[in-house]
Amino acid sequence: MTVIKSGSPAANKLFGAGLFTQTTRTNTFTNLLTDAAPKSVDKNKVDPSTQTAPGAPIIRVSDLSKTKGDEVTMDLFHELKGRPTMGDKKLAGRAESITSSQFTAKINQGRHLVDSGGKMTQQRTVQDLVRVANSMLSPYYMKLSDEITHIHLAGARGTDTSGWLTPLASDEEFADILVNPVTPPTFDRHFYGGDATSLSDLDSTDKFSLRDVDRIRLRLDEMANPIQPIRFKDDPMSEDNPFFVLYVTPRQWFDFNQTTEAATLRTLQSNAIARGNYFKNPIFTGDALLWNNILIRKSRRPVTFAASTSVSVCTNSETAATTNVTTTVAVDRAILLGAQALADMYGMSGSSANGGHHFSMNTEKTDHGNAMEHSICWMNGKAKIRFKGVNGYVSDHGVMVLDTARS
Repeated sequence: MTVIKSGSPAANKLFGAGLFTQTTRTNTFTNLLTDAAPKSVDKNKVDPSTQTAPGAPIIRVSDLSKTKGDEVTMDLFHELKGRPTMGDKKLAGRAESITSSQFTAKINQGRHLVDSGGKMTQQRTVQDLVRVANSMLSPYYMKLSDEITHIHLAGARGTDTSGWLTPLASDEEFADILVNPVTPPTFDRHFYGGDATSLSDLDSTDKFSLRDVDRIRLRLDEMANPIQPIRFKDDPMSEDNPFFVLYVTPRQWFDFNQTTEAATLRTLQSNAIARGNYFKNPIFTGDALLWNNILIRKSRRPVTFAASTSVSVCTNSETAATTNVTTTVAVDRAILLGAQALADMYGMSGSSANGGHHFSMNTEKTDHGNAMEHSICWMNGKAKIRFKGVNGYVSDHGVMVLDTARS
């Protein structure tokens, strides 16, 4: 009989692979927005079997071990814009150059440590504290991962501290935890509730409403370079009826329900159910409304700004330069997502001899063998995807935000 002892390389490997499977299959905020199907890419950059399909808001690159390094580069090739050549006019001299832009992001190691107590602590309880400690590490990572995803997509951490694992942006460890810089929404991707045109213009009447959804839809339809809609691989309606998803805060959801007629709400709920019948995906379940092909969902983790908060915003400039604007009222930020909004990148945690996978776990005796400590390690980085467009302006690729006053 073969026995795998706790702490052995084989046990670590089983844990690492098992945890990665759990984190990528659980219906977390991050996973709902990631398609599972692989997509072939340049074999010289990443393993082509481990980059998810490009129609989802989050692109997961799950193996960066083929070549050493802590950076991932993505390329965007601009659409052709030149005039056609008609009749017998000469083609010579009318060739259009292929132009492109690049986006680079990093990964880094993260760890967390749990102490399951000494022998006397374990003697005083019937619970297996070692097993309890191990079982708490997976939910911890999934919660942290969702927070980091949300912060990058929102382009800000906000001021709320209730239940967050991630510290405020002013904390000295914030940048290390986020791995890649948190960039505010670009000027062309930033919208405001009601009749406001900036954060400082928002007043108490500019709460989230159905009219805001209509205005966003109109802007998407009229923009020269809008974000692309979501096209999940197994969605039979992905080409004829693609959609966007708008994540609103609990307070925005409340305001929306207070200002929308009951009959209209029932219609929006029915729309979401009907669309979901074509595509059995959890994103259409629970609190979901659909209007103008914008799926409205309630977010678990709101990004909010207290009144009189200085918030970084992008100016209308080619380089997406930033300035600070002070809020006059409390503000909540909704996030509108299309395709390819965020890159979620995994490397290998540790060597193969030590059970290396995207995650690994280690158990050690401390205090001369009296106590046990358990640690989880991951190799990951997330970043909002940005490219310079053919017009020379830097734009967020798959995400927009809507700031509204909160009641």
